[in-house]
Amino acid sequence: MHSKPLLLAATVLSATVATGQTLVRAHLRGGTPARQAVVAELTARLQAAYGNAAGNQNLYIGSEFCLACHTQYQSWKNTKHAETLRRPMTQYSMVVGRGVTADYDRNGVDDFIQGLDFNQISSAWDPWKPNAPKLAVKNGQYTITIGQVEMPVVFVMGGTGEWRERYGVRIPASDSPSGYSDEIYTSPVQFNAEPNSYQPYKPEMWYGADKQPLVAPGMTRAQIATAAKFSFSKNCVGCHTTGIRSLGKTAQGEWSFRPYSAVLYQADDPAYFDYDGDGQPDLLGVGCEDCHGPGGRHVMGGGDPAKIVNPAKLGQTQANEICGRCHNRVRSVPNNTYAWPYNDATNTEWLPATAPLADYFLNANVLWPDNETSYEHNQKYSEFNRSAHVSNPYEKMVCTTCHDPHAPANHGQIRTSLEVGGQQVTTTDADDTLCLACHAGHGPFASLSTAQIAGAADNRAAIGTVVEAHAHHPYGPERAMGLSRCSRCHMAPVAAAEHESVHLSHTFFVVPPEKTLKYQAQGGMPNSCAVSCHSEYVNLFGLGLDPSITVWNQPFDVATATVLMQYYGPTGTWWVKTLQ
Repeated sequence: MHSKPLLLAATVLSATVATGQTLVRAHLRGGTPARQAVVAELTARLQAAYGNAAGNQNLYIGSEFCLACHTQYQSWKNTKHAETLRRPMTQYSMVVGRGVTADYDRNGVDDFIQGLDFNQISSAWDPWKPNAPKLAVKNGQYTITIGQVEMPVVFVMGGTGEWRERYGVRIPASDSPSGYSDEIYTSPVQFNAEPNSYQPYKPEMWYGADKQPLVAPGMTRAQIATAAKFSFSKNCVGCHTTGIRSLGKTAQGEWSFRPYSAVLYQADDPAYFDYDGDGQPDLLGVGCEDCHGPGGRHVMGGGDPAKIVNPAKLGQTQANEICGRCHNRVRSVPNNTYAWPYNDATNTEWLPATAPLADYFLNANVLWPDNETSYEHNQKYSEFNRSAHVSNPYEKMVCTTCHDPHAPANHGQIRTSLEVGGQQVTTTDADDTLCLACHAGHGPFASLSTAQIAGAADNRAAIGTVVEAHAHHPYGPERAMGLSRCSRCHMAPVAAAEHESVHLSHTFFVVPPEKTLKYQAQGGMPNSCAVSCHSEYVNLFGLGLDPSITVWNQPFDVATATVLMQYYGPTGTWWVKTLQ
């Protein structure tokens, strides 16, 4: 049954593209003839591809099917969700969100095409010379060589303009019909967009204590499975692909993930590529069905809304679970096998609005010594559930209150407008309007109205006066320092990823300086004032600067926290905060 859709995908591609472009141009609503024609076309394609299985509730069909009717969400294709995984193609070199963007010397040529050899330059890879990685492109194929082993790059993860870029590779295997491992492994090469440099990513997975490569020429798949430890299928696919068709281990011991095949796709779209090595493109990246559930029944049911999940119609808990599925640090149940919510005993994935998400994961959050503040990144779901935003009496907030999953407008996909009390408010984190749109009229902001926030440009002085009284800092949130920017204090980057400060806390708690001092015996911990400004950017107290975000028990950290406690602490002159 599985070969038929794969062949269809290959043979009808040109017709699909042409038809899809025609369908997308039609504005499809309700039961209009135009919509009926599109649904009929999509139904026929699914029926031809999957036969009677097309109506199965667990059939993932791909976002192109969704966008053919729901044309208003075309912007999703340019979001970081859609761009999660891409096959590297030279035609998209240096195109953000499409191709490889690593360019350490900023010469406009990506480092693979340039042939960057870390053995020939000084970098974070120096300890592994002469076996440090070598990057190349040969006959259009991106490769990474470690020691004597040259590995084709199957996909790029990241490279969307911020944060980092990683690469998935196959390893040459002497006993494989294809000549390569069945599994894809996350290479140790990581490029950070800021500060435009490389760092080794889990090098212990690729090198021994003697700095020698763990992979060597002539290895069998069984030997590779033992030597190469960072399997993408075991650690990542649950949150970086759309749907799990099958998952487990091969007879040779490699982890093996089989995605759903793409039926509608464009040949030059890097988001579609062959993950499982069967020669056909698959559904990869974070697609519509990750949030709305499998779409087979919906399409085969003529677009029946009862056969698809609409997160906007769910209650708070179920709606937040959809984002929490991936925006959290967890392990699968009951055996801790995978790094996402999954029942690894029954090989069952969690589906939106079908069961409590908590039934599918074991909490793996890593916290600072206060057991409240995140030490590791990607723990937003559990953080949000600890916040007052979840239980405040005015509105039971959901993730999509602030974030728009369909819009690529900015780094965090922050909403650019909110409707509050029947009034449309243009919003941005940069000038506090995102927060003030809802907080106006309450607490410290009781004297501000929603109308004033909606007309923020004309009411800057009034807004500034109120915000400065609360923040005790000048109102200049749009400035590089973000003075009196709500998120600077309430969403401080207290968590780290590979020693980078990348995570904005979603507890919305301002971490007091006293905690840095209280937990010195445990190594200390960050406080919001220091990590956001006073340790790295502002030498206001004449103590110097220390940009480290993982060490908080040095004399500088103690001295800075001690001074800051005068303003925010048990006897704070600006804010009184006593630890329990």
